[in-house]
Amino acid sequence: MKQEIIFLSSGKCSWGKCFACGWGKLKGPEPNLHRLKNIIDKKFKKLKNIDRLKIFVSGSFLDDKQFPKSIRKYIIQKIKENNIKQLVIESRPEFISNESLSDFKGIDLYVAIGLECADNKILKKYNKGYTVEDFVRAAEILHKNNFKVRTYLMVNLPFLKDIKKDLDKSVKFAKKYSDEIVLINTFPHSESALYDLYIKGKWKPLDRQQFDKITKKYKNIEKDFDNFAFIPRFKQKPLVKGATKESLLHPYFEIWQDYIQRFYKNPSKKPVLFLPCAFKKPYSKSKLHKAIFSVVNKDKVHPVVISSPGVIPYEFIDKYPFNKYDWPEWEETSEIKKIYIQVTQKRIEKYLKNHKYRKYYCYLKYDSETYKALSKACKKLKIKLVNILPEHVYEKIKYRKNSLSLPEATKFLKVFK
Repeated sequence: MKQEIIFLSSGKCSWGKCFACGWGKLKGPEPNLHRLKNIIDKKFKKLKNIDRLKIFVSGSFLDDKQFPKSIRKYIIQKIKENNIKQLVIESRPEFISNESLSDFKGIDLYVAIGLECADNKILKKYNKGYTVEDFVRAAEILHKNNFKVRTYLMVNLPFLKDIKKDLDKSVKFAKKYSDEIVLINTFPHSESALYDLYIKGKWKPLDRQQFDKITKKYKNIEKDFDNFAFIPRFKQKPLVKGATKESLLHPYFEIWQDYIQRFYKNPSKKPVLFLPCAFKKPYSKSKLHKAIFSVVNKDKVHPVVISSPGVIPYEFIDKYPFNKYDWPEWEETSEIKKIYIQVTQKRIEKYLKNHKYRKYYCYLKYDSETYKALSKACKKLKIKLVNILPEHVYEKIKYRKNSLSLPEATKFLKVFK
């Protein structure tokens, strides 16, 4: 079955208070018939021989305030003109009624409802704004009108004592009222209360392996691991400053390291080149990195910086907080150096366990804490690490200013030219 998805922005979710949702807080343009018709016309022109169409609206398609009845009728007309067999829309239960469904007669309609879980206590804590009974009432109305129910269940919701038991209970319940069930991995939107729990270290999203392990037993049920393109984002962006344990273990650094270790996909067919950080941010504007990449071809190697925020693949160097932190080396004590090595080694180990490369290289000062942490991690994981800069060359230049930027050093990077 060939299917397509279209996204329509209009108004705002009538509720917008769900614990993990950020979409409900987004406000689109005010509902405007002329504007929406133009958008719909353009989107439908691109649809060719579609069997199933899903319409996502960051709210409820059956909410008259978000999508006026005239717009729904216009879309229904377009669906019939294009011979689209099935239509999938989303709605909260309170907007599902005999009246709101009356215009869809003659269409194979699926209405997706976010039940999330079949437990009113959890739904209340989640601030869903409706109950299991509200879901049942809406499902019965849909079936009475010969339409179908598509039920969303969230895997790994907060507040649960046992993820597996809750999911079993919810799936068993949903099967009684649903024509389709979708198991959705819970990711925290940056505008959600759940994201605050993640930042505080009180909850974590499941990675692919964890999600698959929990959901594999459910046959003939759709699974949605990455419901949206999650990447760490923060509303407040203060400068993270100081050579301290608190800076090293800053919650924003921890969130990014968890993301990079468990969700990021590295270019495994390339060799990796571990690099030092630089005072100037983003690193690409620094004298050191300009010198490095005047020689290194990024297409031939995967650059990864190691610094106090942790392991930083080069594609993230312009992201906050990697572009807004300061670790003054002159403030380092012998104790903080030990902590830096310990923390950084663990971060590197977790990264390398989940990200394989063809070969492993670095361009680091031999007496730096970063090199010590990387060497220890590679040794523990039995990975052969090659420092591109020969040690005897480094010994000759290490007391000179900007030693790693010198041509005597960067010439050894030409193997990646």
